[in-house]
Amino acid sequence: QRVGDAAAAWGAAHPEATVASLDGAPSGDARTAGGLPAILRAAGCCSLMSVPLATRDGTAGWAFVGLDTDAVTAARSLERLQLIAHIGGLALGRLRADERLHQQRRQSDALYRVSLALTVTLDLEHLLSLIVRLATDTIPTATNGVLHLLDEETGELRPRALSFVGEVRPDAPGRSQMRQGHGVAGVALEQGRVINVPDVAQDPRFLRVGDVRPFASMLVAPLLLGERRIGTLSIDSPQVNAFGEADEHLLLTLATLAAAAIENARLVGDLQQSLADLKRTQAQLIQSEKLSAIGQLIAGVAHELNNPLTAIMGYAQLLQTSDELDEGVARDLAKIHAQADRAARIVQNLLTFARQQQFRRDYLDMNDIIERTVELRAYQLRVSNIEVRQKLAARPLGVLADASQMQQVLLNLINNAHDAIKDYKAGGTITITSRLVDGMVQVEVQDDGPGLGAEARKHLFEPFFTTKEVGRGTGLGLSICFGIVSQHEGRIWAESTPGTGATFIVALPAAGADERRPSPPRLQPVHRPRGRSVLLVEDDAAVASPLQRFLVEDGHRVTLAADGQAALERIAELRRAGTPPDLVISDIRMPGVDGPALYEELCRQGGGQPGCILFITGDTLSPETAAFLDRSGVPHLAKPFTADALRRAIADALEASDEAPK
Repeated sequence: QRVGDAAAAWGAAHPEATVASLDGAPSGDARTAGGLPAILRAAGCCSLMSVPLATRDGTAGWAFVGLDTDAVTAARSLERLQLIAHIGGLALGRLRADERLHQQRRQSDALYRVSLALTVTLDLEHLLSLIVRLATDTIPTATNGVLHLLDEETGELRPRALSFVGEVRPDAPGRSQMRQGHGVAGVALEQGRVINVPDVAQDPRFLRVGDVRPFASMLVAPLLLGERRIGTLSIDSPQVNAFGEADEHLLLTLATLAAAAIENARLVGDLQQSLADLKRTQAQLIQSEKLSAIGQLIAGVAHELNNPLTAIMGYAQLLQTSDELDEGVARDLAKIHAQADRAARIVQNLLTFARQQQFRRDYLDMNDIIERTVELRAYQLRVSNIEVRQKLAARPLGVLADASQMQQVLLNLINNAHDAIKDYKAGGTITITSRLVDGMVQVEVQDDGPGLGAEARKHLFEPFFTTKEVGRGTGLGLSICFGIVSQHEGRIWAESTPGTGATFIVALPAAGADERRPSPPRLQPVHRPRGRSVLLVEDDAAVASPLQRFLVEDGHRVTLAADGQAALERIAELRRAGTPPDLVISDIRMPGVDGPALYEELCRQGGGQPGCILFITGDTLSPETAAFLDRSGVPHLAKPFTADALRRAIADALEASDEAPK
C-alpha cells in the first residue's frame, strides 16, 4: 500500500516519460512525489525511469523501473521502456474494454430477465415482492431490498414489499415515518434521482425506525412514471461503500421498468374491478327489468281483480248485517268474507311488488321495528327451539319509511329463516344485526340453516319462485320484500354459501336529523255522517249495487250514474231541482268521460272548485292516475275496501268540504 501510494504521487507529478537520478534526491513521505525515490534509493537503485501507460481513454497508470546505473546510462533504455509501456497500455485498454463489455452484457442479461419477469404477473401484491427479489438478485452486493409506494393524498411512503418479510404489507397508514422529502427514500423521490449512501451512520438524512436489521450502506432509486411519482426501490448492504456507479445505473433502470409494471398492474386491477362492477350492475339491471315487466303484468291482473273483490266483500258485509240469518249461513258468510279479504291482501301484496301501492313515509327507528317484529314471532320461534340474537346498533337508526311495510319485510325474512332452520335441523339461531354503513341503515337477518344454492340465488326475488315444498309457500314473500325496499329507494340482497346458512341484507337511506317526523295519529272510531245527498258514479253494476245499499243504510240519498257523462247530466238535473249533491263518489277509469275529465268539468262549472268529491279506484295508482291525484289533491280510496274504510273516507271528505270557504 505504501509503495502504491508513493508511485501514484510520482506519476501525478510526472505525467510524461521521465528519467531521474536518485543521488541527492530528497527523502519524502509515501504520499508525496519524493516518496518513491526514497524507497528506490533504499533498495540500492541509482536512477528511476517512469513512463505513462496510455490508453484511448487516457492514462491508465505508469511503468516504473529502478536502475543501479546513473541517469545518463538509464536514459539509453527509455525508448525501449516506452515501447513496452505502449504495448502494455494497449493491452490494458483492451482488457478494460472487455471488462466493460462483459459488465454491460451482464447488466443487459439481468435487465432482460427482469423485464421478462415483470411481464409474467399483473397481480400487484405478487409484483411488488417480485420487484424486490429481482433487485437483490440482480445487484450482487445487495443483501436486502424494500419497496415503498407513495400515498398521493398524505405524501407518506408506505413500505409494501420487503425481502426479509414473507408477505406484502397491507396499504395501511401510519407504518412509516418516511414521506416525500424526508428520509433518504423521501429525498430520492422528491428530487427524482438515485441516492447512494456509502455509510448510513454518517448521513443525517437516514431515518432509523425501531430495532431494524443492521446495514451500513444503501442505494435508493425513485419509481417515476413521467412526472408522476409512484414510490421508491431501495437496496442495502452490511458493507460500507458497497455500491458503485454501475449499480446506480442498474437500479435506476430496474426502478423505471418496475414503475411501468406497477402502473400496468394497477390499471389492470382497476379494469377488473370495473368489469366486476359492470357485470354486477348489469345483472341487477336485468333482474330489475325482468321484475318490472312481471310487475306490470301483475298490476294489470290485480286491477281486474279489484272490482269483483270489492263486490264480493261488499255483498258479504251487507248480508252479515241481516238479523234473519241462521247460524250456518252466518258462518258461511264469515268464511266468504274472510277468503275475499285474504284474496284482497294477496292483491295488495302483488301491487306492493309491482310498486304501485300508495304508502306513507314517517320517521322510524329500525331498531324499534326489529324488536316489535321479533315479538310477533317470539312464541313460534321458542317452540321450534330457535334462538334470536339481536345485535342492534347502540344509537337509533332513523329511516323515512312505512312502518307496516318495513315490519312486513322483516317478518318475511324472519319467517324464511325459521322455515330454513326447521327443515334442516332441530333448533338453531337467527341473528339480526343493525348498523349504519355509508349513509345507509343496514339490517341483516342471518340463519344457520342449509344456505342457498347458486340456482336459488339467481331466482330469489322472482315472484312465485320458492324452494319450499308444494302447498307451503306462494313464492311471493321475497318478491314483495324486493318491491317494498325498492319503493323506499333501498336495496335487498342475499349472501350465502351452501351448508353455512344464509344472510339477507336490507339497506335503506338513513334519515337526517331534520327529517324526524312525529308518528301518525291512531285511527279514531268511525264517524257516520247521515242524511246527505250522494251521487255515485260507477260503471260496474256489481260494485255500484252494494255501495248504493251501504250508503242508503247509512241514511244517505243516493243517485246512480254509470259514467262521467251521465254524472254531469244527473248533477244538472239535481241543481235545477234545487238539491245539488253534497258528495260525488266516482270511479276513475270509466268509458267515455272518465274521472279526471269529470273533475275538470266540475271545476269549470264551479269557478275552479269541483265541490265535494271522493274518488274510488281499482287502478291502484298507475302513472297517469298517480299524476292526476297528485295534481288535484282530491281524496281517494283504493279498491277493494271495507265498509268502515268507505265511511271514514266519506266523513273526511264531507268534513273538509264543510270547513272550506264558500
